[in-house]
Amino acid sequence: MLEIDGSLGEGGGQILRTSLALSVLTKIPVNIYNIRKNRPREGLAPQHMKTVSAIKELTGSIVEGNSISSTNIKFIPKTDYKRKITVNIGTAGSITLLLQSIMIFLPFLENKTTVGVYGGTNVLWSPQIDYLTKVTIPTLEMTGYKIKINKVIRGYYPEGGGYIEIEVTPVNRYKSLELDKFEKPQKIEGISYSTNLPENVSERQKKSARGIIGREGTTPNIKLDVENDSSQRIGSGIFLFSKSKKSTIGDGALGAKGKRAEEVGQEGAKNFLHKYHQGFDCHLSDQIVPYMALAEGTSSIYTKNTSHLETNISILEKFFNVKFLWENNRLKTEGIGFENIYI
Repeated sequence: MLEIDGSLGEGGGQILRTSLALSVLTKIPVNIYNIRKNRPREGLAPQHMKTVSAIKELTGSIVEGNSISSTNIKFIPKTDYKRKITVNIGTAGSITLLLQSIMIFLPFLENKTTVGVYGGTNVLWSPQIDYLTKVTIPTLEMTGYKIKINKVIRGYYPEGGGYIEIEVTPVNRYKSLELDKFEKPQKIEGISYSTNLPENVSERQKKSARGIIGREGTTPNIKLDVENDSSQRIGSGIFLFSKSKKSTIGDGALGAKGKRAEEVGQEGAKNFLHKYHQGFDCHLSDQIVPYMALAEGTSSIYTKNTSHLETNISILEKFFNVKFLWENNRLKTEGIGFENIYI
């Protein structure tokens, strides 16, 4: 059984999510201790428990310690795979973080797998669903990853109530990935959205974001769509993204009670422009490194080091015979290829 210290590096839930996914892939049982030791409330929160439960249900694995505030999980992977499951986080817990974990191993299963998740799609401290659909998935598809988003309903803090359904098709190899420094194209896209709020909220967010970008003289072509939903959930936000030949970046901001729509638009535009001018999306890096390790050949990404990235790399190097090396601002690794996966 592989022993993994959950207080390693940034010490958050990412250690749990990545470790369980890699345990499923390699058939190596794991004992994860000191879970979220570096957080104000250590141990498992409801959203982490639901990730563990989802993986258990998908694979038939054996789990000990999956309870509120638990700081220790023992996980023994099994191969009783299901083709379809539905998970209800029960709160506004992040759907995208749960999907981050299971998406690592779903392409290795024998059959197409459908997963539906209820929870939060656009919540703090996690990627917006728009980041998943506009940045993460297009990047993964460059490796040969096959995923379809069947349905999206937005859900916000504190009620949640959002829903996402994904469908992942098995593949027999990942192509290596080379993400270069972002070359500023002549187009920025995005969406300004609101749910159960006055229609002008989305328009005000959009106008404010366009003003920030326009004042910088960054690009003559800004295409921001507007989405208004009259359902019972309440929330708003904005997301912007841009594509160059071999790289995609994206960022945004969320609305909150007492936060003016203009503030949301300005914040979203500034968050996006920070990455735009840097030439890379650091939030993408720690999501992509598992796929770089599993690909055939040499993969590289232009980025900077972060605690999340370091932590994910350390977990990958515990499971696989891979080494990640830095050359200036480029992170490289020689992937192990599918033939060395034991699922």
